[in-house]
Amino acid sequence: MAAKFENMLLVSGSGRNVGKTTFICRIITQNTAKKIVAIKITPHFHKTTFGLIPLHIAENYTVYEEIDRFSDKDTSLFLQAGAKRVFFIQAKDDQLEAAFGIVSTLIDPEQPVIIESAALRKIRVPNLYIFIQKKFETVKPSAHEMQKLADISVFSEEESFSIDPQTIQFNLTWKIHDHVAASH
Repeated sequence: MAAKFENMLLVSGSGRNVGKTTFICRIITQNTAKKIVAIKITPHFHKTTFGLIPLHIAENYTVYEEIDRFSDKDTSLFLQAGAKRVFFIQAKDDQLEAAFGIVSTLIDPEQPVIIESAALRKIRVPNLYIFIQKKFETVKPSAHEMQKLADISVFSEEESFSIDPQTIQFNLTWKIHDHVAASH
């Protein structure tokens, strides 16, 4: 069994617009004193926007640091919520290990990290892995495989969640406090 990364909280979901970014921002807001690093990982390559500082550009992956605190991009929202640093990785699955390795060298190994990604779970075991889906939504087969790996499933409805993000806290490791874990 692979070692768990005690400082890592991984969040993925059943698709787009299920509340992943809102959920992560609420966790960050609750834990601002912990100097959280947030990372968004996507397999989709988009044109870069203002505020993304290139750290590494390769053929099949790019690594950026977000510095724009004023846009509505997910990475900017992480900064607005209180993340100390935010990184954005665009990587094909077979290059994710290399791209993530670059960011890993920039983070204190004991610093709390929140990552929005499904693919990373295939190469890293976080201390806590949360899967988010819309309430009453049918999960597509590829997402269902990731849901099986999750420590807990969270159901979203508009901007509310079956688990209060404020109960997720970092104290040497990520934990859900004052909550009885729902089954997945």
